[in-house]
Amino acid sequence: MNALLSSADFSKKKRENLLSHDVYEENFTGFITCIEKLRKAFRQSDEKLRKIPLYNFMVATQEQAWIVVNNLANMYSAGHSINEIRSRYPEALECWELYARYNEEYDNSRKNENDRGFPHFALPGKDYNKVNRMLCFGILLGWGGLISKLIPIIDFNNHEKDGMIERILSYYSENRSVSLNDCVRHLPYFKTLKIFSAAEKDCPALMAEYLDDWYHASRREPYYDAHTRDISFWGYWSWEAAAITFLLDIDDSSYASAQFYPKDLVDFARQARKDYAPEGSAPMAPKELRAKAGDPCPKAGLWQSLDVVPELRRYQQNEEMDNLGSVYGLTVWRFTEQ
Repeated sequence: MNALLSSADFSKKKRENLLSHDVYEENFTGFITCIEKLRKAFRQSDEKLRKIPLYNFMVATQEQAWIVVNNLANMYSAGHSINEIRSRYPEALECWELYARYNEEYDNSRKNENDRGFPHFALPGKDYNKVNRMLCFGILLGWGGLISKLIPIIDFNNHEKDGMIERILSYYSENRSVSLNDCVRHLPYFKTLKIFSAAEKDCPALMAEYLDDWYHASRREPYYDAHTRDISFWGYWSWEAAAITFLLDIDDSSYASAQFYPKDLVDFARQARKDYAPEGSAPMAPKELRAKAGDPCPKAGLWQSLDVVPELRRYQQNEEMDNLGSVYGLTVWRFTEQ
């Protein structure tokens, strides 16, 4: 178990200036207490465990799943080393898997069909922020190889898909809905969609613009103004801006010092791609082969337009890529297969 930062270390290392040591400590110790309490419960005899209602296990593991992702953010804001935070991610994912197991069992046990079919984490609700953080942490901490375990947890009974989440997941899973033109929480996340579709040279300016407006656009999100309310504050960070910068390999030099941008996580992810991928412990998403309208086709095969209504077209090498008058500007094409 990682050690709590002393007040002196916290003052020197913290990344989030609005986080106090008292709030950090309460959240950190609360995380440890929750984990130990649940472990103790599971150490009971089989006879005692069988007497505990399934609902109790579902609620307890749900709380643990919430707390572990909050703890990752809390540790980052407080100034824990990224390697230390990285070491916590597999266990956090195991907590999500445990909750998913009990939640699905509980969902299947409900006699009334109207009480079934609920997601593990409802994207249209406040759970969106938890899913976004958990997904982005997996990517940025060099655990891309574990995203495949997270995907079924996110997808479970989430019939309403999200444009940004789908585009991020498309780097780790096939057949994602990358043509969706909205996000279930809309702002601020909707504004990322045009970054995915933009020409490479335009991405830095678009991301800088996204970060400039990120906090104001987040005014309907649960984390907005959290530092003024209670202990439910783990820092203000646009995790998705970092993950998208990494996945699209955007040059972030123009917004490296932007408020809300966790620059060191992006640097860590880029280094982790070199350090861990050769060992097979955490393969990272390969960079997609893309081309924009007017470019000569770099590789013969089937290409998909990154647009609200995607089109598939087959191009020969050096054939000029078509401009379809896309919603987000100049059409960008993604290579799919030969």
